[in-house]
Amino acid sequence: MNKTNYFLAKARAWLNVWIVAATFMLPASAWCAGVAMVTDLQGKGTMAADGRARDLTILAELEAGAQVQLAAGATLVALYLDTGDEFIFKGPAAIVFKAAQPDVTSGAKPEKRGSSLGKGGNAIRIKPVGVAQGAMVMRGFRTGARIRLLNLHKTRTLETQPEFHWQPLQSGVKYQIEITDDTGRSIQEAQVDTPSFKLPASVALQEGVPYTWEVSARLPDGKKYSSSADFAIAPADVRHQAEALRPAASAALSSRIAYAAWLDQMDLKDEARKYWKAASIERPHDPRLKSLAEQ
Repeated sequence: MNKTNYFLAKARAWLNVWIVAATFMLPASAWCAGVAMVTDLQGKGTMAADGRARDLTILAELEAGAQVQLAAGATLVALYLDTGDEFIFKGPAAIVFKAAQPDVTSGAKPEKRGSSLGKGGNAIRIKPVGVAQGAMVMRGFRTGARIRLLNLHKTRTLETQPEFHWQPLQSGVKYQIEITDDTGRSIQEAQVDTPSFKLPASVALQEGVPYTWEVSARLPDGKKYSSSADFAIAPADVRHQAEALRPAASAALSSRIAYAAWLDQMDLKDEARKYWKAASIERPHDPRLKSLAEQ
C-alpha cells in the first residue's frame, strides 16, 4: 500500500470513529421520533402522518399523532416503545396513536397486554429497526470481493466458537480462511474444501474484541477471489440476557418480532436475521420483513 492510500485509509477510519461517537451524543429523541412500532399486521392497514398516507408494514414506526385506518377483517399489533405495552386492534377501525396510548375513534377497543420482553420485572426498551445505536466500530473491509459471505459480517455473535459460512464458488475448490484480531495478529488459519469453517474449541476469542475473518480461493483459471468482514463475540451479560428474553417457538409473532428488534439493536444481526426469515415465511407479503430476511 503506498503512502497516499495509507493515509486515505487512516482518514476514513477516523471519520467512521467520529461518526459513531457523534451518534452516541445525539439526544434520545433523535433515535426515536415514533411512539410505537407495528409488530404484526394481517390484512390491510394505512397510516397518515405529516400529510402523507402510506400502507402499513410490520416494523413501521408510528409517530405521535399518526392516524391509522384498519380494513375490515384486519388485525394490527402495535408495541408502545417506552412502556412495552402491546395493543391488538381488529378492523374495521380508525386509530390515532397518541404519545401515551392509542385512541380508537371508530371500531372496537383494543386488547392491551404487557411487554413480552419484560420478564422478571426488567423493562426492555425497543428501538425501531434501523435507528438503533451501533456499538461496534468496524474497520472498512476490502472492496472487489467476489465470495459472498453468509454470516458474521458487521455483527456481534452469541456463539463463542462461531461457524463461518460463505457461498461456494464452484465444486472442487479449496478455500483458505484466516482470522485476525484487532492488531492484525493471526489467530487461526485453515484450508477447507467446504464453504464453511467451525472455529475449534482450542481457539478462545475475547469478548467485545473486533476480529476480521477472510476467506480466499484460487480457481483453476488462476483467478483469485476473496472477501473479509468483521465480527465480535457478544459480552457474557448480553448473551445471558438474550437467552433470558428468548421467546418460545410457539410465542405470538409479535413477541418474536419484538425480540428480533431487540437483537438488532444489540448488534446481534445474524441472530436477528433468523427471526426475520421465519417471520417472512409467516407473513410472505410484508416487504420490510422480506428485505430484512434477505440482508
